[in-house]
Amino acid sequence: MAQLTPLARTLQLQFLNGTMADGRPKLRNRNWAHVRPDAADDDVLAVGQAIAALCADSLYSINRVDQTGMTAASSSGN
Repeated sequence: MAQLTPLARTLQLQFLNGTMADGRPKLRNRNWAHVRPDAADDDVLAVGQAIAALCADSLYSINRVDQTGMTAASSSGN
């Protein structure tokens, strides 16, 4: 079984930056790195909302992007 190790977490805010020809929203991403991997989801959301309130563009979504390393778990040799 694989063993997962949290490596990094990024806060991503997506802002509406117009509309594409086919009607889909045109988005612009802003990323903030170095978010603590053990930060609570509610805290990350609150920070994203606070940052978005300072921006002039319309907020489309707040995302948490996790980077996780995978290694093979060592067998205990049952």
